[in-house]
Amino acid sequence: MNHLKLQAFCLLVDFKKLAPVAKELGITPPTVSFHIRSIEEEYGVRLFRTNAGGYRLTEAGEGLYHYARQIVQLQNDMNRFIENLLAGNIGSIRLGASALPAHIYMPEIINQISTAYPDIRISLEVKTAPEIEKMVALQELDFGLIMETKQENKALIYETIGEDSLVLALSPRHELAAKKDISQSDVLKNKVLLHTSSSSTNHFIEKWLDPFQPAFNTIELDSVSTIKKMLTFGKTIAFLSVSLIEDELQSGLLIKKDLNDITLKRKIQLVYPQSRLDNQIDVFVKKAIYDLAQKIKT
Repeated sequence: MNHLKLQAFCLLVDFKKLAPVAKELGITPPTVSFHIRSIEEEYGVRLFRTNAGGYRLTEAGEGLYHYARQIVQLQNDMNRFIENLLAGNIGSIRLGASALPAHIYMPEIINQISTAYPDIRISLEVKTAPEIEKMVALQELDFGLIMETKQENKALIYETIGEDSLVLALSPRHELAAKKDISQSDVLKNKVLLHTSSSSTNHFIEKWLDPFQPAFNTIELDSVSTIKKMLTFGKTIAFLSVSLIEDELQSGLLIKKDLNDITLKRKIQLVYPQSRLDNQIDVFVKKAIYDLAQKIKT
């Protein structure tokens, strides 16, 4: 089966219509249809159902798509490796990070890459840790920086580059501000703000509160800046990395309570595919990440 057939198949899953697939590949819609029929004849299964909404995968199609998209991504990654190798200092690097590593590491890393390789194309995706893991495993990203999720993907290499501890952030006007030692029961009496885009943070919070978690009273927000603003009203509390509230701590808008609990410590991890063969740019990126991580530790 050639690469074009698999590309056509995977794009049809995404676009659900023949015309945009044909446009993307520079071929005609009948040729796209021919490629799909060719795959179906080769395997003896039907891959799609058609309705008013376009093409929808059958059960067999779902299975084939699971492997086809990995093959297409590997082919694309191989092509990019050769292109970057031939181009020397010109190429591309696709980075991904969950919220905290994006805040701590990515500005400096991207600055170093663009300074050393001014012609390189750099992209950054900021998503949840599980989403970044999935994208790296599918070769949609070259490297990811994430907070540990405790559910490692066997297709990836995980390297711990740092550690972060969650603290309880609150307003100096909050009723808990004057209390020296704060327990799980104290937290459960208050409304806790959760960052909906930080699945790893929420996992650690729930683990710390267990077995009290069913009574967990929360407000879910999709913005760290909104969480910090809400805290200043003195009615809520939140578990945040101290790195995210440094300015507010210095200005006195917020205070922190160190809970000194090992279950609230999290690893910061560099992830990349097991199958990846490093080129010159990859080696530079890894070294920049390692050096910055060491600088932050000291």
